[in-house]
Amino acid sequence: MKTLRNKFISRFGLVGARFGMVVLGMSALIWFLIRVIPKPSRASYPCQQAAFPLACAFVLWLTGVVGSYFGLKYLGQIISQRRWLIFGSSAACALFIAFWSSVFPLSFVASNAATPAEYTPAVGFDWKPGPSNQPIGDAKGIFPGRVVMSRDARATKWAGRWNLNEDQWWLDKNTDVDVVFNMLSVTLRQLTGANTDEAAWQKIFAFYNQNARGLSNRSHQAGEVVAIKINLNNSSETKTDNQIDASPQMVLAMVRHLVYKAGVPQKDILIYDARRPMFPQMLLTVWKEFKDVRFMQENAPTSKLPVNPAYGDHTGLEGAIWVEGVSYSAQNFDKAKLIPKQVMDATYLINLALLKLHSYPYNYMEDGDEGQTALTMTGKNHAGSIKGTSELHAILNTKKLGTKNAYSPLVDLAAAPNLGAKTILYVLDGLYCGRKWRSYPSHFPNPPFNNKTEPYENPEWPACVLASFDGVAIQSVGLDIMYAQSQNNFEKSYHNVPRILLRDNADDFLREMAIPEQAPSGTKYMQGGKPVKSLGVFEHWDNDRSMKYSRNLNPASGKGIEFVYLPL
Repeated sequence: MKTLRNKFISRFGLVGARFGMVVLGMSALIWFLIRVIPKPSRASYPCQQAAFPLACAFVLWLTGVVGSYFGLKYLGQIISQRRWLIFGSSAACALFIAFWSSVFPLSFVASNAATPAEYTPAVGFDWKPGPSNQPIGDAKGIFPGRVVMSRDARATKWAGRWNLNEDQWWLDKNTDVDVVFNMLSVTLRQLTGANTDEAAWQKIFAFYNQNARGLSNRSHQAGEVVAIKINLNNSSETKTDNQIDASPQMVLAMVRHLVYKAGVPQKDILIYDARRPMFPQMLLTVWKEFKDVRFMQENAPTSKLPVNPAYGDHTGLEGAIWVEGVSYSAQNFDKAKLIPKQVMDATYLINLALLKLHSYPYNYMEDGDEGQTALTMTGKNHAGSIKGTSELHAILNTKKLGTKNAYSPLVDLAAAPNLGAKTILYVLDGLYCGRKWRSYPSHFPNPPFNNKTEPYENPEWPACVLASFDGVAIQSVGLDIMYAQSQNNFEKSYHNVPRILLRDNADDFLREMAIPEQAPSGTKYMQGGKPVKSLGVFEHWDNDRSMKYSRNLNPASGKGIEFVYLPL
């Protein structure tokens, strides 16, 4: 504070410095109250911690000035003539002190000495994986159970300035789309056993058409729509923040693959999240190269969204048309039965989700509730494919109906003929990963990533992509990755809390998906009047260092997952 005062004196003189300090203190107090009273957790933000001492100094100074002005000689007169005023002021002060103490406890004032009371140990975030290498379910894919992950640290360049809205992670300068395209190429070739991108996509379409449609050696045909489900949980028409959504560069790389390598016409590609608006950067990143690619969002576009540069209007952007398209094996849902007609009319679906957790109990950077379930990945990605998403929250919430071995509607969404059953490929975008449904990008401190975590403002990120034909296997690997990053994560951080936590019952829905005919919940999963069969294979790897599953350990007779890691 003394240094700041001296700077003012040297620049403005003594009188100007005093006036400047008064203005600075008053501004700090007003800023602190405006930001923190509506939401007390903001008191922990760096900008508020900087403002708080200035505000306190201003209040103390003002109190001293007022006190000296009135002087003690007026005290007796005021007390005798204005008893009601003194009584009322005292009561108001008492109420204010009580309010201040409840909102800003001493633990906040002495934040360097103790953890704020708000950040007590979390309840329901102590999940541990079960036994390793005990697969259940039926592995899917050209190479059954194969999950491929490639990583190239050169893909991600963001400096990590999370609270600045002029250098966002999603800008083109912060992610190299050409590197991302190459990561996707390497991943898909290894997944299919192909030597070229063209051959890889031929195998992807042919495998699905043979097994799901009974069409032998059939690739994509003109007029068959490929819907790409992306995750835009934090999107808005005017998005400027750094909270996690689908990466525009990953989406562009996927579109390039479909158009240039798979031969899919632009107009046959539909990118969607039916519960959120597209944010401007997503639209422009794709449209600048592919003007006829279609986008679908919750509502019709408004003037806040950019126009398609090639057409000068919102050609290629449409709102969801809701029709009944999903049934559920348990519970009674209403609007959750509705899906977009555009998705119902699509022939194929690519589930392009995020390598991301759904729940985190603390709010020292993020805001919003702690979430309902553990994972966001490909299963919960379809919460953006139905209208009544909120109707599922209670059954997914581990502190409500989502108890151990409970029915999971994610099984029905994955198996629904009009929705999940159209999936030809599962992909996890792991460029900038998140620890919560509303999250800033997270550093991964443990192998195989070894990102630096302190300070947060550094350019090391997970920078990976995963792909599989098996929707259960890819989420099993994603879960193991996230759990590995939660380990050795208790060192002193911004608020002395773990950076990443796993919520209870994290893998329950995967067990339901793997063996729906003998589901641990006892649910009789049915779709189209028939029992739902295994949607894929589930298991945990041997350990966080070797990352081996049953097919890695025993290629000849292993029945579970094969994990292929390709550092580039």
